[in-house]
Amino acid sequence: MNWIVITIFGAFFQNLRSSLQKKLNTNLSTIASTYVRFAFALPFATLLFFIYFRNFEIISVILVQSNFVYYTILASVFQIIFTFILLYLFKFSNFVVGTALSKTEVIQVAIFEYFLLKDKLNIFGVFGIIIATVGVIIISVKDLKLFFNNFFSKTTLIGLTTGLFLALSVVYFRAAALSLENFSSNFEKAISTLLFGLVIQTFIITIYLFIFERSEFKKLYNNKFESCLAGFAGFMATMTWFYAFTLVQASFVRALGQVEIFFSYLSSKYLFKEKITISEIVGILIFVSGVMLLLLTKMN
Repeated sequence: MNWIVITIFGAFFQNLRSSLQKKLNTNLSTIASTYVRFAFALPFATLLFFIYFRNFEIISVILVQSNFVYYTILASVFQIIFTFILLYLFKFSNFVVGTALSKTEVIQVAIFEYFLLKDKLNIFGVFGIIIATVGVIIISVKDLKLFFNNFFSKTTLIGLTTGLFLALSVVYFRAAALSLENFSSNFEKAISTLLFGLVIQTFIITIYLFIFERSEFKKLYNNKFESCLAGFAGFMATMTWFYAFTLVQASFVRALGQVEIFFSYLSSKYLFKEKITISEIVGILIFVSGVMLLLLTKMN
């Protein structure tokens, strides 16, 4: 059950990265703030990669594996598309509806894993994921009346599409890691996938910023310390989750990974001094029920 500890560990760092990025958002554009999660995580991933393998020849061994390269490129691009669609979603006044529905990503991961990787879930696993997702949606919405009043709107489709691309990126990152059959260690598969994914994503968004938001590079330099902290937290989160992807189905990892909401709860209450509503508490209880069912399913 190592994947459980690893996933919770990753969720903690994911929330830490989100909290740090929340502060960076006041000084950087949204794209530049997003760039931090890739570009400033890359040095840590590179350092770990070369400390672990201790040679450069391993890169050529990895790059000749066409499936790995193909899956990693797809996953990296899908994650960037997800980010841009999510940013587009925030432009709508009722974006909360779409944001909540983007949480259906876990369900979509399970579907894509079944069709692309032939991974199956039993009926209890399916119910566990659905219940946990409903809990997360309730927590995300906060105002259920607003959610249902705006359900049949453009943001609903955008939210589902956001979840779609995030799910595809998760499944293809897992496919990339598993395709490294020459590596006997799951850790080796995870770190290789992480490094090459970050290289691709950093390259793409660097070009975007250079063309459309060149002034943000100076702001990034002025916020380099905070960016390095966020980058390290992002590196730890992604590294642990990628490692978990090699141990168990991504749908389990992503479902349990929503435990991030507890860390978010603590951040909201004690760091940002935000009030927690009754609906959020109900959502947390529903989420916990779903996760417990999911874990019991995996233990049997």
